[in-house]
Amino acid sequence: MDITANIKKPKIVRQEQKDCLYVRLQGDYQKLNYASAWKTLWSVVKSQNLFTAGIEHLGISYDDPKVTDPDKIRYDACLVVHKKAKAEGEVGLKTLRGGKFAMFHYTGSYQYLSQVYDYIFNEWLLNSDCELRDEPVREKYRNNPERTEESKLKTEIYIPIK
Repeated sequence: MDITANIKKPKIVRQEQKDCLYVRLQGDYQKLNYASAWKTLWSVVKSQNLFTAGIEHLGISYDDPKVTDPDKIRYDACLVVHKKAKAEGEVGLKTLRGGKFAMFHYTGSYQYLSQVYDYIFNEWLLNSDCELRDEPVREKYRNNPERTEESKLKTEIYIPIK
């Protein structure tokens, strides 16, 4: 399947730093229990009364599965919160650094994200004037996969650039 039709040309954007709650998952991206991580994060939002407008669902992918052993792949499920939070159990706190990013809009199933990344890194980046900076890639999930048809899932992918 050619997913490039589902990817819009990137916008160059600046992001402010963001404070978030996170749960670290480790293992093959295709086999991680994402639903459990989000459920854990939302239980902390409830227990600490952190509800506000503008809570964002972000995924931080640290490793390339073509390079890293599947059992060593790291992913952080993050909720950007706007109130002072405390670490609780497996839920930690961190600040995501701001900066310049190439932001791609992708619409479609998460199962094709590896092909989206192949396109971004093997085609777009090589043919652009952009240079990567040392910061992990971010994914912002725009709708709920439990309530959205797979083909209509919207993901913003943020590639850190200089």
